[in-house]
Amino acid sequence: MKLAEFIGFVRENYLPNRHDALELASKAFDIEYSKVPLHLSDDVTVSEDVQKMLDRLGEGEPLAYVINNKSFYGLDMYVDGRVLIPRPETELIVSEALRHFKGCRSLKILDVCTGSGCIPAAILHEMPDWTADVLDISADALAVADINLNRYAAGRYRLIQGDALRLTEYVCEKYDIITCNPPYLTEEEWEASPKSLKYEPKNALSDGGDGLLFYKKLLDMIPDLCHINGVALFELGQGQHESAAVLLKQNNYKKIKDYQGIERVLAWTNL
Repeated sequence: MKLAEFIGFVRENYLPNRHDALELASKAFDIEYSKVPLHLSDDVTVSEDVQKMLDRLGEGEPLAYVINNKSFYGLDMYVDGRVLIPRPETELIVSEALRHFKGCRSLKILDVCTGSGCIPAAILHEMPDWTADVLDISADALAVADINLNRYAAGRYRLIQGDALRLTEYVCEKYDIITCNPPYLTEEEWEASPKSLKYEPKNALSDGGDGLLFYKKLLDMIPDLCHINGVALFELGQGQHESAAVLLKQNNYKKIKDYQGIERVLAWTNL
């Protein structure tokens, strides 16, 4: 079988998106992604390992878990079933942090509910003088975050295992930037979500209630953890921007829309 035939088979039966099919081919046959088009006439064999990958896709498992990789802010992030798969809309947090503090040196970040560590890894990769504390309740998630942060920001981060809802018990200093992508799906949204989403850790997606629990707790604590002129950036679920904004002690905030026009990030400045 030619590589081009394999890619066509994958697109027809598993991954209609060409980019996804090329990503799978890159991983399956150990070819650099950008060079896959140069190898389309190569003969390839569907080994037992490759077939297992196809079987997992056939069962509905997300591609990112099958190939243990997800691109985020132009970087390859290691992911597996222990963490949420990074989404393009979360890149807005990275972009806003970098835009707000462009040119600043030696800043310190606190990333709450870090999961894969994609947010601080991407920020620190862009800003080699910055450092970060990253917190998650899951030791498994922190093990994944450690992989990504060590790859892009070795020696410039500290892992903290702790409950974000009791954040001030684990951190007591002040930060220049606080970032957070909390579990914000309601229980009903989680129950109605597609099968592929059920592969991801539920506690990284839903608070088991109205989806606002983490905002209610964290937005009350961040003024005490943020330097004057520091910024807190929170990802929001669809339709949550008004409910989250009213929880802030101060009204100096803005809302940033994602690529679909959804109010996706709440950016608060501690004036």
